[in-house]
Amino acid sequence: MRALSGIRVLDLTRFPPGGYCTVLLADLGADVVRIDAPGTNPMSFGGSTGIGRGKRSVAVDFRHADYEDVLRRLVAQADVVVDNARPGSLDERGYGPKQATAEHPSLIWCSITGFGQDGPYASWPGHDLTYLAHSGLLSALSDLPWNPQTVVAVPIGALMAVAAITTALFDRERTRHGAHIDVSLAESATWLLSGIEGHLSDSGWTIPSSPARQLYRCGDGRWVTIAADEPRTWTALCTGLGLADLAASGRPESEDYEAVRLRIADAFTTRPAKEWIAELGPAGVTISFVHEGSTLVDDPQVRARSAVVDVGGRPVPANPIRINGVDGPRATTVTTPPPATGADTDEVLAEAGYTAEDIAAMHASGLLGET
Repeated sequence: MRALSGIRVLDLTRFPPGGYCTVLLADLGADVVRIDAPGTNPMSFGGSTGIGRGKRSVAVDFRHADYEDVLRRLVAQADVVVDNARPGSLDERGYGPKQATAEHPSLIWCSITGFGQDGPYASWPGHDLTYLAHSGLLSALSDLPWNPQTVVAVPIGALMAVAAITTALFDRERTRHGAHIDVSLAESATWLLSGIEGHLSDSGWTIPSSPARQLYRCGDGRWVTIAADEPRTWTALCTGLGLADLAASGRPESEDYEAVRLRIADAFTTRPAKEWIAELGPAGVTISFVHEGSTLVDDPQVRARSAVVDVGGRPVPANPIRINGVDGPRATTVTTPPPATGADTDEVLAEAGYTAEDIAAMHASGLLGET
């Protein structure tokens, strides 16, 4: 049995922050039910196989007069609700966290937004780059200007949401009370600066760039990373590359930076990455492939731990959480492909107490989409 088996999560989100959050909850055993607009493709809202898997979908027209009644019934069946709407907007429409938690004191409602539920920026729109920039993390990761090629703040915020939800579920066991959880994507990204002493006062220490800490292209065109800052690892690197004279002089001084880097770079071009890793790794050099695309899928460490799984014919990252109970390892990754919009509508509504006649009438009225 998975850790969150028996927990029902109602997913009202339409964008990746919610998807990242609820897929982890599904992996851990929760029954995640999405509410989708009829005729839409969840993938069109920034979803993917990786974050859409393992869930059920109910199609309900948000514009229909009876939408709120269905929402109330589904919320009543849920332990957790997750939304990413503009702060206050669901309450303004007539049914949001304020009304729901008043009706159901044990309900846990998690709102994931860019800047949180209050403050002067609460209603501001944004994208991952917006929150990453505001957080201070963008400038901490690299010299400006640079543009991340993937989302960073969004999955960090989703992880914070999962931590908060599981904590609230634990607390509910003791108090019998739920909570309204407020997760800010920008603040979640700022939290990653906790280990960078003084960064928020402009006097923080940053990891220096040097020939000993660098990316190098190998003879087969693949890149590797080297982090050989300590005397021992620097010596092992230089010796392994056939540059013993550099090892004898200790770590390079700043004035030698470019000349030393070029010598090391030239040495790496003489052999393919796999050979360098096989030789330098056992010698004590901290070295790794820079994976791109499918090269990660074929990595022996990834294969050994099933860190990438097949979902509907697509390779996707597995849940990195591993749980070993007294009965052995527990499954923590759901590989059921994302549902088609509305694929589980009738089933979920029946679980919420609607009769077959009720559901047929809803279909006829257009509440559940076109008939």
